[in-house]
Amino acid sequence: MKSITNENWRSLLPEGDADVPQSGRSMIEMLGVLAIIGVLSVGGIAGYSKAMQKYRINKTIEQITLISGNIRAFWGPQNNYLGVRCSAWECNSSSGCTGHGINSSGNYVETYNGCPIIKKAKIFPEEMLTLSDDGKKIMGITNPFGYPTSLSVFPKSVEGDNKAFGISYYTGDNVEACIELMTQDWSNANVNAIGLLNEKSDIYFKTPISIDLAAAKCSEIIASTTDADKVKGRPYISFYFDIDLNGSYWNAKAKKTYSWQN
Repeated sequence: MKSITNENWRSLLPEGDADVPQSGRSMIEMLGVLAIIGVLSVGGIAGYSKAMQKYRINKTIEQITLISGNIRAFWGPQNNYLGVRCSAWECNSSSGCTGHGINSSGNYVETYNGCPIIKKAKIFPEEMLTLSDDGKKIMGITNPFGYPTSLSVFPKSVEGDNKAFGISYYTGDNVEACIELMTQDWSNANVNAIGLLNEKSDIYFKTPISIDLAAAKCSEIIASTTDADKVKGRPYISFYFDIDLNGSYWNAKAKKTYSWQN
């Protein structure tokens, strides 16, 4: 009978016997690895979200600077901004985007449509536009946050000289983005006033705006915004150009005068 020694005992077991010692990791080691992966994943997601937020804010600044420069270049010769109106909140599948506006008398006109002029003048960067199949109509205008954008002309007075305009960006309920955009140094883009608006409140500020004031008002406006408001693209931030800061602000749609908050 063959004796079993330390050297030959493995060869006497059936192939694949479960009792043969196997190399590998323990359950505790595996759980530790999974825990480390989980921590790294959470950190990676947070870092990605922060990077995307910064990208969207920088892209918004870039777009607003470009759009305002295009408007000034196109409308400069006529010495007013009559016709600067195109709204992503007024789009449908048949006629595309339209836009109410202010006529030469300073009256609010629901049937006005400035989008064909805006498209012809190439005011918006192409990346923001969704066009009809034939490329002739603007069907949607989207900002870096994935929400609508609009252009408006704002008269400086009740008489309506149409020598100011605004660009409105909806950022959803993103308080951090609201604060960042309101407190940017907008001097290079010549933004001289900013409005923060929803259905219940219209608040207007001269630039620059302090972080404390922006934080308080962004939180207040976003908290008071209803779901119905959000469907209509509110609250939104309006960036105003060439608006008269001497005295109060006249809103032709509301037919109401507002004071500057700062």
